[in-house]
Amino acid sequence: MKLLTQVRRCLIVGATLGLLIPQATFAGQRNHNSPIRDVALQQGGALRGAILSAQGQHAVGQTISLSADGEFVAKAVVGTGGKFTISGLRPGVYTVVAGETQNVIRLWSETAAPPAATPELLLVEQDSQIVRGKGKGGGSRLPEWNHPLLVGGLLGATGLIGGVIGYNIRDFDPAS
Repeated sequence: MKLLTQVRRCLIVGATLGLLIPQATFAGQRNHNSPIRDVALQQGGALRGAILSAQGQHAVGQTISLSADGEFVAKAVVGTGGKFTISGLRPGVYTVVAGETQNVIRLWSETAAPPAATPELLLVEQDSQIVRGKGKGGGSRLPEWNHPLLVGGLLGATGLIGGVIGYNIRDFDPAS
C-alpha cells in the first residue's frame, strides 16, 4: 500500500512538472522564415524590386536568385540604386535568396493580384542570425528546447525529483 502511494505521488509530481515544459518542445522544428509576401508581376511577367543592406545602403552588385519547388528559376544582379528586374515569370510561389537572406513570395499576374499585393519587392539583407547578442557560431549557444536529449534529460530529472519527494513524504496516521 505504501509503494502504491509513493508511485501515485511520483506521477502527480511528474505530471505537474511536465506541464512546466514549454509546448514548443513538442511542436517540432520551428519555421524561422518570413511569412509569404504577395507581389504583383508587371507586364511581361516582370518582377521588379530593390534590395538594401542591413545598414540601409543599396546593395549594388548583389546576386538575387529565384527558385520554385527547390529548382532554380532565374537570377539577377542588383544594379545602381539597389534595383533589380527578373522577366518572364509566371504567377506562383517562389523562394528569393539574396546573400544569407531568404524570403518566400507569392507572385500574382497584374490582373489577378489582391489589393494587399505590392507592385515591387523590397528585400533587406540580414547579416547573420543573432543569438543572444552574438553572431552565428560565436560564443556559447543554449540548446533548442526541442532537442531530444534535453527533453529526455528534463523528463528523467522530473521523475527523479518526483521519486525523491514521494519517498520523503511520510503518511501521518492520526490514529497511531
